[in-house]
Amino acid sequence: ANPKAKLTYKVGLMSAPEMNLLNNNNIRKKGKYYWLVSPHLFDYNYAHVRDVNASGDLYSSNVDSTFGARPSVSLATGTIYSEGDGSIDHPYVVN
Repeated sequence: ANPKAKLTYKVGLMSAPEMNLLNNNNIRKKGKYYWLVSPHLFDYNYAHVRDVNASGDLYSSNVDSTFGARPSVSLATGTIYSEGDGSIDHPYVVN
C-alpha cells in the first residue's frame, strides 16, 4: 500500500476537477441539481459553489439554493459492484 495515498476521510463530495474526469457521461446526469465541494466565487452578498445541473453539466449557484448531495466513497480493494445506478430509487449495491 502507498502511505502517501492514505485517506483521512473515506466519504466526501467530489470536486469540480474530479467531476470533469467523468467527461459528462451518464453517471453525472441524475435529473436533479447536486452540490460539489468546489467554491467558485463571491458576488456581492453571495458565495457561489460549483454544482452539477439536471443535465450533468457543471454549473455555479448561490449557496442559498437547495440542492442535493451525492457523496463519494472510497471502497476497499476487492469490493464488487452488483447493481443500481446511483439514483435515490436505485442506489449502488456493493459486496
